[in-house]
Amino acid sequence: MIKKLISWLVGFPKRAYTVMELRTGFATGLPILSSGLFGAYLVGHLRIIPLVLFFICGYSFNIVANVANEIRAYLKNEEDDKTLTEHFGSEGLVRGDATLLDAVLNLLGVLGIGGISGLGLTWLLNSWLLLVLGILGLVAALTYSLGPKPYIVYPVGEFVSGLFVGGLSSLLSSWIQVGQLILPSVLYAWICMMLTVFLMSTNNTGDYEKDLGVRRTLPHVIGFRASILIIIPEFITVLVAWAMLGLTVIPWWVFLIGLIIFYVQGYKRWYQAYYKIQKVYPEMGREFGPRPLLVIYHFHGWLTFIFWLLLIKESGKWLWL
Repeated sequence: MIKKLISWLVGFPKRAYTVMELRTGFATGLPILSSGLFGAYLVGHLRIIPLVLFFICGYSFNIVANVANEIRAYLKNEEDDKTLTEHFGSEGLVRGDATLLDAVLNLLGVLGIGGISGLGLTWLLNSWLLLVLGILGLVAALTYSLGPKPYIVYPVGEFVSGLFVGGLSSLLSSWIQVGQLILPSVLYAWICMMLTVFLMSTNNTGDYEKDLGVRRTLPHVIGFRASILIIIPEFITVLVAWAMLGLTVIPWWVFLIGLIIFYVQGYKRWYQAYYKIQKVYPEMGREFGPRPLLVIYHFHGWLTFIFWLLLIKESGKWLWL
């Protein structure tokens, strides 16, 4: 009995990994980092502990949503051999690599990590607003896939995910550093929100056939091709927001780096081929689903590093709190 328990405990991390999809946790974590450092760059000082706590909280809540989605897919039999992405870090329940108990324990554990870090942040900053918004974010993460009315099955799923995962997390991270809500933070948050919308949109479009009769996502409402074409005006708003930042608060070379990332990762490696798709095919989700995530990785990864360098260059202050 003891040997079985020890064996179960030793194997738990590997099983837990298969239902977490850790890579998409950075869809929240990286916007928090880059937005926080953007805000720090604007005011000339970085509040280190609040940024770290918010990163842990945001990343954890994203994983909560991922695990909840894994549980739903398993309980509703929404996945099979034809729809699997072949990514070892997800779909573990459907493949049989993990059990429902593993997923539930994982969900509770990650929820606890995110909750503790979030409560610590609200206590340090003495902010009821952060507490309320944090609770809303947690509810959004859980009801993404679970509950009587999960919004993943409705056309609003892309917008709600973009709002919480990218937009709100970015806005709060910048606000924590700046101390007030300013237009540059709103513009930056808009970019973060739309990049998340692109990620959700591409996945929903790739799952167009699979979701028929099970979910009614935005591609089912506006049509398959329209769900691809709508990204054009949406991306224009991203470019407008980035241009406004380039004309006001960020150096010209940072603006140029952002444009290069949008061109290489957003157009050449994703949308150029994505735009040409006329109808859904079985491998579409597997081929194109991760590509908007790479836009998020590169944009926020590089800007996190750049704003950190700018803060050092301009002799910014490093504050623990």
